[in-house]
Amino acid sequence: MNMIIKPLAILLLLCIPNLQAHEIWLIKTDNNQVQLFLGEPGEPDEGDKISGLKNTKIYTNSITNSLPIVQHQTHWTADVTQDGDVRATVDDLWQPWDMEKVPAWQFWKSTKQQAAKLFAKAGRNDTQGKAEFEFVPVSAQSNSFTLIYQDNPVKDHAVVILTPNKTQIKLTTDEQGKITVSTDFTGLYVMSSDYPVDGETVIAGHHVDSTFNITSISFWVN
Repeated sequence: MNMIIKPLAILLLLCIPNLQAHEIWLIKTDNNQVQLFLGEPGEPDEGDKISGLKNTKIYTNSITNSLPIVQHQTHWTADVTQDGDVRATVDDLWQPWDMEKVPAWQFWKSTKQQAAKLFAKAGRNDTQGKAEFEFVPVSAQSNSFTLIYQDNPVKDHAVVILTPNKTQIKLTTDEQGKITVSTDFTGLYVMSSDYPVDGETVIAGHHVDSTFNITSISFWVN
């Protein structure tokens, strides 16, 4: 069973500049297009800072059928050809980093490394998760979601919501991994969470000891 390392996640967010509060998020437009952003919630990076998203997979039903993406100054775009929610996944945005410093005198120890996997979704129609780490609405267009990691609910876990008026609200999932968003304003809501998981794996060709997962979901309220 994977062991969750919350204290380490806090330390990493403080010590790694590129990772601090960064996430990806998607926005669906009215012209059958989706926009992919990178940055702090509501404050997208631009130019060369988003060029690392070039290998992002944007898809609706299956990551194996990802869409071509095009870079712009502040975001990337993809033309959506199918109905339903749109997802994005990228695992090579950042190089793996050292999880801890090993003193020189402890020469027999090796430095453990961690890498990031980022996920995003636009829409709240699909009631079945299709990504490894995802917010899943309990019913189509519901304000209640279950945070899922590898088909299991993530309970008692921190979630950040960015409201249309740019207010950040911090909530926690319940014992069933559920959370309900109060949609008092019209406009775009972006909800995100991170989830570090200990365990050796291979990410973007790198052998690492831990995975730092970050996910977001965006949806419009009229």
